[in-house]
Amino acid sequence: MNIEEFRLDNGLRVVLVQDHRAPVATHSVWYKVGSMDEKPGKTGLAHMTEHLMFKGTPRHPAGVMDKIVQRKGGIQNAFTSYDFTAYFQKIPVGELATMMDLESDRMANLALNDEVFLPERKVVAEERKLTTESNPTERFFETVLRRHYAHHAYGHPIIGWAEDIQGYTVEDALAWYREHYAPNNATLVVVGDIDAASLKPLAEDYYGKVPAYDVPGRKAAAEPKRSGPLEQITVDAQVQVPTWLRMYRTPTQFAGVAGAPVVKGEATALWVLAEILGGSDTARLYQALVVEQELADAAQASYDVVRAGEGTLDFSVQPKEGVTLDRIGPAVDALLGELLDKGVSVAELAKAKTSLRSDEIYARDDAFTTMYRLGVWVCAGGEPAHVDDWQDELAAMAVEDVNAVARKYLRADACTLAVLAGRREQLGTLVPTADY
Repeated sequence: MNIEEFRLDNGLRVVLVQDHRAPVATHSVWYKVGSMDEKPGKTGLAHMTEHLMFKGTPRHPAGVMDKIVQRKGGIQNAFTSYDFTAYFQKIPVGELATMMDLESDRMANLALNDEVFLPERKVVAEERKLTTESNPTERFFETVLRRHYAHHAYGHPIIGWAEDIQGYTVEDALAWYREHYAPNNATLVVVGDIDAASLKPLAEDYYGKVPAYDVPGRKAAAEPKRSGPLEQITVDAQVQVPTWLRMYRTPTQFAGVAGAPVVKGEATALWVLAEILGGSDTARLYQALVVEQELADAAQASYDVVRAGEGTLDFSVQPKEGVTLDRIGPAVDALLGELLDKGVSVAELAKAKTSLRSDEIYARDDAFTTMYRLGVWVCAGGEPAHVDDWQDELAAMAVEDVNAVARKYLRADACTLAVLAGRREQLGTLVPTADY
């Protein structure tokens, strides 16, 4: 990408990718704060504040911003994750000044009181009931993550624990907002039909007037090493489709396992490994369990390469009707044993490289995806100028690099097994564990 970057005097980072195919722009503000920055007892505050940011300012009361964006022919939304909270609008490029006026206003002047806060707290509580508490699979994986990340903040849900949602006050939300929503803790990412010479004075006129202030640094504790694997095996009568999942502790671009230093190239090699093992219907996992052995209806691998904290390489399998879950683990172990013994092939590596490159090409055809990937990268700890460094790592990668990370991180003492069934007989010989 041809990325242009500058900073305002108040510390706001501005990142631009020009896209002149249509007279539109995607305008977004990314705050380097997410659920990983929350303290025990106050989980969900990042997500709650995202909701409250739509409740208005003295200049633009609740609902006014939505109406203005719609009248200007745009759409807007927001999202919260472990590492960030972000707000965006897709608009005609001529309306960028209006969006900056609205967004810079709520960066500094959010108006909150109990009349606004208490109904929205109920909305969030109901959202949790709908998305998590009424969904047996989501309930289960919430428990699994809490055990897997027993000490790291990635172990609590982004939406927050139910008792925390009920417990926090408007003062909690205001404190969170005032502590983190500073221009020097934010990045403005714009992808669209505008150049830096035109964008910079706009950013200075609107965002430049927002004062900077001291923001606490990110202090998430590393998840310690552990001496053996974890298991969470649950039977829940509400479950319709049983699931088998194994999570291996892995580094990401910005964090090593258990606080270890980041080794350059390992995250990209793990990304390639995930693609070879389970990135498509032609990958090893699907071919072995679905096509050849007919044990499963679905089998895949996934890996988040860009995170501020350590990550996981996950293998997930949905067994066929009548196949007990105790048969999945040995089949996966056999596949991984062969991989560790013989390694990946040159052909598999070449195919994975082509797949990851093509995904990137298609992603860059969409302004929103370009904006999203840049925002995630910056909030995880990256510099915009280095967002494409993985492509050089990918080009230089050899089978030995992929085999090395496989041997290093596919370790039995660093994994979590999660099995969810609807009936006891679906487990086979597996024994349910106590819920935590």
